[in-house]
Amino acid sequence: MAKLELFKRIQKLATIVHGGVESYELSDECIMELRRTLDTLTEEYIARYCETSY
Repeated sequence: MAKLELFKRIQKLATIVHGGVESYELSDECIMELRRTLDTLTEEYIARYCETSY
């Protein structure tokens, strides 16, 4: 997955999880799955693009 596409997915999920959940009327299970996905994508982004070798 390209860097920009991955970042956009993270932004969209973060918006839903951290501010737009109420407007979507999602179940608790769905919200938890979105949070897990957000965590996974964020970890992937950090691993690919943010960590530096020392």
